[in-house]
Amino acid sequence: MFNFDKYLPVLLAINSGILTLLGFVGIFISLIVQRRVERLQDILEEFMDLSYHKDINLTGKMFKLLQKYQMQYMLPDKPSQTILNYTNFTIAIVITNWSAMLISAFEPPWRPESFIYLLPIIGALILLIFFRQLLKYAINPVRNQLLQTIIPPPTKLRSLSFLSSYINVSVSSILAQARLSLVVRLRPPEKIETATCPASLVLKEELSFDDFFYYVELYERDSKDLLFIGFGEVVIDFKEDPITNKPIPIRRNVNIPMGNMVLKRDIKYLDATLLLFSRSEKHPLEYTFYLKRAGKVLSPEYEPEVTTATTITYRFSNNEIEIIDCHHPSEWLEKLSTNFKFQSKKWYLTGKHFEKYSVNSLAQCEDQVFIK
Repeated sequence: MFNFDKYLPVLLAINSGILTLLGFVGIFISLIVQRRVERLQDILEEFMDLSYHKDINLTGKMFKLLQKYQMQYMLPDKPSQTILNYTNFTIAIVITNWSAMLISAFEPPWRPESFIYLLPIIGALILLIFFRQLLKYAINPVRNQLLQTIIPPPTKLRSLSFLSSYINVSVSSILAQARLSLVVRLRPPEKIETATCPASLVLKEELSFDDFFYYVELYERDSKDLLFIGFGEVVIDFKEDPITNKPIPIRRNVNIPMGNMVLKRDIKYLDATLLLFSRSEKHPLEYTFYLKRAGKVLSPEYEPEVTTATTITYRFSNNEIEIIDCHHPSEWLEKLSTNFKFQSKKWYLTGKHFEKYSVNSLAQCEDQVFIK
């Protein structure tokens, strides 16, 4: 059984320890969050200003701003670990002192009601662990939902839907700096007598913005024959840096495979229409590309034509795109729109399946995003 007169100092020690750590954590977290919000807000404002200069290539500056945002968002690993080690050491010393005082106040024999005297220490231990986690998330808030609502993580700044809704930047302004481009890469077989060759369609970005849905049609310029249709969600997942273990917010010169097809071996010119759907918009952006062959690659002859497709009205509902009104010249857009789901998957349809289309005719593009 515990002696109440000796147990009273234990309660006082528990309260003082909790209040001390609470004050330390509270002051430290408030300073970190305040300074961080101020600096990150300045970077976001500068980022917004750059995004409105469509006619100037500011890709390099925007890339450096996002890297700067990452640096300000997370403390370096060594100081962070030192702070956590200090907190762990403090908690260990406090628990040791509590245990020693508790043992000194114990007088045999042990009785079931003695467990009541242990409850304050158990509760205080839970609070100490909670304070430690709070301090840890303040230092590195990447996986903490509470702090992410105050200061968005760097990886969110490559999301078109997030930028257009949270920061109120237009999608067209952001994509103007991404410098989108469609490229068809030919893989001609060694046999010269073969009239066709396999090819792949790739979406290139100078800056790796994602979190949008696309729909693309590829035509042969002279005959206007439809050769390829692709659609799907673009979600880029860069692995953490193997040295620092920190997330990579953005990369340059990103290639997003859209699917494979078979083209004529001597193909020279292609035209492509690309529609981009963002969660926060109601009309998609429409890109028109004119591709010309150079060696084994068909790339844009000049900058694409970019307009807002006001003939298409859509809304985002239940993780799907619902076409409300459509007067677009494409006869396949509405037919395939029932498959427009945000599932982080990409689908495509090639020429041989256009006449007898069914859902089973869709092929999934499983090629991974690469840097080149």
